[in-house]
Amino acid sequence: SLATTQYDGPYMYEGGTEIKQVRNWNGEAYEGWTTLRRGIEQSMNIVAAKTYTQNGSALGLSYLDKFGFTTIQKQADTNGNNDYGPAVALGGLTNGVTNLELTAAYAAIANAGYYQEPIFYTKITDQDGNLVLENKPETTRVLKESTAFLLTSAMQDVVKRGTGTALNLNNMPVAGKTGTTSDYRDLWFAGFTPYYTCSIWVG
Repeated sequence: SLATTQYDGPYMYEGGTEIKQVRNWNGEAYEGWTTLRRGIEQSMNIVAAKTYTQNGSALGLSYLDKFGFTTIQKQADTNGNNDYGPAVALGGLTNGVTNLELTAAYAAIANAGYYQEPIFYTKITDQDGNLVLENKPETTRVLKESTAFLLTSAMQDVVKRGTGTALNLNNMPVAGKTGTTSDYRDLWFAGFTPYYTCSIWVG
């Protein structure tokens, strides 16, 4: 649950033939025992990586499959890279992710746990209004409604008092998640209001 705690402190893991260290975006400013809610709010990489590892990479990757991510590297590539390590919990996919797929995944959270395949049109009619083509997206439940509610609540905290306060709106709730890579080479925000879901990448 969001009240589950993890220890935010120095964390190492085996990554292939190397021992790798997970760092928080704010360096060595560790907080010790902290809740998952706060870990999401403050974008605490160590909390995310430990939680992912404890629950197992197979479970984590199965959720990415359900959420429509097509870039998951399940088999080792020619460089030996795959997406089974804890870097996945931080958005570190070997082949990255597209804004479209990321936005569709966040839209599923906003949609009470129902994933809807992204489409670019709903129907085409001729000049007389006769239906020529209709495009109905497939809808699948990927999360329990209660889980989607709790994720939304935690991501509202991100915008209210966490790493995404610059994206707060005066007139409606916003839920979302920030993301950065080393030296701020990539900056992300993915989130939603009651009306729209959007993912923004700058880099």
